[in-house]
Amino acid sequence: MSVHAAPTLTNQTEPAAGIVPALIAANNAPQSSDPQTTAPVIEMATAAKPATDINDTLAAQLQPSNKALSAANQELLSRNAQLQRQVNDLQTQANVLVYESQGQLFLYGAFTVLLSLLVGIFISWLVFVRRERW
Repeated sequence: MSVHAAPTLTNQTEPAAGIVPALIAANNAPQSSDPQTTAPVIEMATAAKPATDINDTLAAQLQPSNKALSAANQELLSRNAQLQRQVNDLQTQANVLVYESQGQLFLYGAFTVLLSLLVGIFISWLVFVRRERW
């Protein structure tokens, strides 16, 4: 029988009283399949004082206050509004670029038609002038 402890938080500066130190010790203990070596770890974890008071639990200690949640919410809402404005600005810029490229393609087409018309007139003038000389 092998015992595997739950993963522990690494960013916590000092562990909470109660079962957390026992879990840290169990997590750092060498894993063995011998039931006699794992029994003290299990006993140590169960011998720790039970967390009956809600204020003593790790979840209660790590839970942010309503004020902090409200401030974080306001910050996220303002960041969301700022990003939405940036998205709208970029969409407007993209639309302007599309319209400019369409106008540029129209001008290229108009220039090509005009140039081909002039070349056609010049070639037909050459053909008629040479025909009169024969």
